[in-house]
Amino acid sequence: MAKAELPFPLKGLNKGMAASKQPPLTSLDMNNVRPYDVDDNRARGGQRPGLKLAYSQRIGGSANYPVVAILQVTTVV
Repeated sequence: MAKAELPFPLKGLNKGMAASKQPPLTSLDMNNVRPYDVDDNRARGGQRPGLKLAYSQRIGGSANYPVVAILQVTTVV
């Protein structure tokens, strides 16, 4: 199987061009990521941290089984 190098888009989001014309190291679609790890001071891409806690207490789960997604459900009766 052939290997392909897929570099992280360190130059960020660029919605000004078609996907086939994207400038190098940019992406057509990104969400909640940042290009540099501030703890290790290196370019490697990663998840953007939250700005504040959504809840003051632990909800569901435990340290071994953290909540990984929360959604809102509306019912009509």
